[in-house]
Amino acid sequence: MANTNAKGGKGFYILIVAVVAVGAYLLLNARGSDEVPDLAPVALAGGNVAADMSSGTAIGAEDAPAVIMEFSDYLCPHCRTFNSLSGKLLRQNYANTGSMRWISFDFPLWPDSWAPAIAAQCAKRQGKYYEMKDLLFARVESWSQGGNPNRKFVDYARDLGMDAGTFKSCVDGQETVAEVQASKAYGESLGINSTPSIFFNGEPYRLTGGDYGYGAIEARIKETAAGGE
Repeated sequence: MANTNAKGGKGFYILIVAVVAVGAYLLLNARGSDEVPDLAPVALAGGNVAADMSSGTAIGAEDAPAVIMEFSDYLCPHCRTFNSLSGKLLRQNYANTGSMRWISFDFPLWPDSWAPAIAAQCAKRQGKYYEMKDLLFARVESWSQGGNPNRKFVDYARDLGMDAGTFKSCVDGQETVAEVQASKAYGESLGINSTPSIFFNGEPYRLTGGDYGYGAIEARIKETAAGGE
């Protein structure tokens, strides 16, 4: 009888351990699924979304004499260089002077470029578009290395002081796909097929120089503000 009870007790504990292990596995998978759902396919075709200039994100006075439109892809290395140098400095130095208005358009060229563009537009809903834009370019090696990048995007949103829950729902649900499509469609309506692409007062502007044009663009802004063309 003693041996039977011992065996029975041992079997009972084995069963408990197995149940706990299975429960923990299911719980972890459930949590993982809730935190990072698989990315649904993004509709890359524009569909019925019309080209819309208002889909851009603007900074600077509406009546500024110099209007610069920038079209970029978050996986484009030249876009990263331009944003890290000329783009960021021009926005910092001239967007608040009344002499320049800067309008950024997301222009994803590759399937994997849509997720960060959607994230940037979700950040825009909380007034943090440019802060997110800078982080996406600065940390591209991190979020672009396989898998679903939304977890990292949520971390970035939290770092920037956004409502992480609202942002997470936005990126997981791809709520801003239409905004990205409209932004890309607007660029396509201007004949854009590569990035970075810049327009200065409605005319294509060729980026040149080691600093991707900061000095030349700055001179053009000052000239325009002074009454030049």
